[in-house]
Amino acid sequence: TLPYTPETAVILAVLRDTRCSVDVAGDFTSVAWRKLLQNAVAGLMVLTGRHAGMYTRTDIAELALAYLQECLRVARAEGATLADEVPQQILDALRGYPADLGTSILADREAGRPLEWDIRNGIVQRRGRVHGISTPISDL
Repeated sequence: TLPYTPETAVILAVLRDTRCSVDVAGDFTSVAWRKLLQNAVAGLMVLTGRHAGMYTRTDIAELALAYLQECLRVARAEGATLADEVPQQILDALRGYPADLGTSILADREAGRPLEWDIRNGIVQRRGRVHGISTPISDL
């Protein structure tokens, strides 16, 4: 997904008649932050070394929902328009995944490779500070 800009037209033209598809979003900020919420909460798998099945535990689900709500506050301060239901929708999706599903960042951790934690999760903390928003879960 790309933001709607004049440059996007160039990319669309280059990829026309290929098997590549590009979505264009009028509200790219909201699309990007929703994806970041998904990636950020999936980061809990990295911290625990566990797969998606962990989200079926009540205590983990409560933590995940609180983290998603923290991320949502920052996203909105950044200009994203996301509904109050988005955190629960993301959690419900995670709870519906196969229990053994992992993520690329979890695979990186398991393989001892460098993590992209600062980009996927640290941004919530940094942007929260800019806006004066408390991010206690991100601060861990």
